[in-house]
Amino acid sequence: MKNAIKPALLFVLLIFGNAHAQEFKGHLKLLNNLFIPYPDTLFWFTDQTLENRLEFKWDATDWLRFDIQARNRFIYGDFVETIPTYSLLIGSSNGFVDLSFLWADGRSFVGHTEFDRLLARFILNSIELTVGRQRINWGMDLVWNPNDIFNTFSYLNLEYPERPGTDAVNLKVYTGTLSYFDLVYQPHKTADSSAYGVRYRANIARTDFQALAARMAGYYVLGGGLSSELDQFAIRSEVSYFSAQKSDAKSGFVATLSADRSMGSNSFVQLGALYNSFGRRGSQEPLSLIEPRAQSPMMLSRGKVNLFVGVNGTVETLFTPSLVILANPIDWSAAVIPSVGYSASNNLTLALTAMLFTGHTTDEYPNNGQLAYFKVQWNF
Repeated sequence: MKNAIKPALLFVLLIFGNAHAQEFKGHLKLLNNLFIPYPDTLFWFTDQTLENRLEFKWDATDWLRFDIQARNRFIYGDFVETIPTYSLLIGSSNGFVDLSFLWADGRSFVGHTEFDRLLARFILNSIELTVGRQRINWGMDLVWNPNDIFNTFSYLNLEYPERPGTDAVNLKVYTGTLSYFDLVYQPHKTADSSAYGVRYRANIARTDFQALAARMAGYYVLGGGLSSELDQFAIRSEVSYFSAQKSDAKSGFVATLSADRSMGSNSFVQLGALYNSFGRRGSQEPLSLIEPRAQSPMMLSRGKVNLFVGVNGTVETLFTPSLVILANPIDWSAAVIPSVGYSASNNLTLALTAMLFTGHTTDEYPNNGQLAYFKVQWNF
C-alpha cells in the first residue's frame, strides 16, 4: 500500500503543476543502443530507450515559485535481459527521500520514473531560500567539478544533460549584483552521511571566483575556483582539499584547469586537465556504461591524471560534428567520443554517437567493448 501511495501522490503533484504551470516544456527521446563486446565480438547487444521528460514551473506569487521535473524511461532489449540487477542500476536513489519508482519490471524490459526536481523557492529582497529536490551546482569547470560537493556527476553520462538533483535546503544571500553567499544543508539517512557547506562567489576585475568550506561523509573540504579570460580563451580552474576525519582514511586534493575558445561559426574547442591524488593505477571499480556515475568529487577519475580535448562545430547550420577525447596519460588509455547531430527542424534533432575505449582490462578506460547509439529527440 505504501509503495502505491508514493507514485499516486507524485502524479497528483504533476497534474496540479500542469493545470497552473506558467512554464511547461520537455522532450521525447528515442535511443537505439548497440554494444559490441570485446574480445567476443560475435554476439552484439542492442537495446532501446524511450524517454520522456516533463518540466513544470509555477510562479505562485512574486516571492514563491514551484518547480517539478520528472524523467520517465522505458528500456527494453538485451542489456535488461542479460543483467539480472539492471532495474537496480537505474532505479537506485541517493536522496533523503526516494522520489523514484519502477512501474514495469519484466524479463527484458523495465519502466522507471524519477523526480529529479521537486522544490519550492522563496524570494525576499536579497534572500533566496530553496527547499526540496534541486540541482546545487558549485562547479565552474565544464568537464570535472571537484567543487561540486552536493551533485557529483560523470561526464560520460552524455544523455542526462539536466543532471540529477539532491534533497537539500539552500539559502542564498546576495551581497551585491554579482556576489552572494550560499549555505547548503543536505540531510542523509545517517548524521555522519549528511553534508553541509558555505560558499562565497563574486566577480572582481571581470573574473568570477569562489571559495568554499564544507563537510561531506567522512571528510572536511576546503576549495575554490575561478573563471576568467586570457586573450581569446576562457580559463577555468577548481581545486578542493579533502581532509579525512578518521586516521585510517587518506586526505588529498583534486584540481582542474581548462581553457576553451569559440572559433566562430558556432565552432568551439576545449582543453582540460585533472589531477586527483586519490587516483591510482590498476584495477578498481569497473567502468559502467549503463548509468555512468561519479561516486564523489574525490573520484572524478580512477587514475591520478586525466586530459580532455573537445572540438565541435556546425556545417551549413544543420550538421553539428564533434569529437571528445578523455585520456589517462599514465596507462595510455582513452575514451574517444565522436558524434554528429542533425537539426531536422526547430524542435527535432537526430544524432549518432559512439564511445570507443582503447585501454587494457585494468586501465582507466578499458576496452571491454565499443558502444554506439542513434538518438531522435523532439522538444516541446
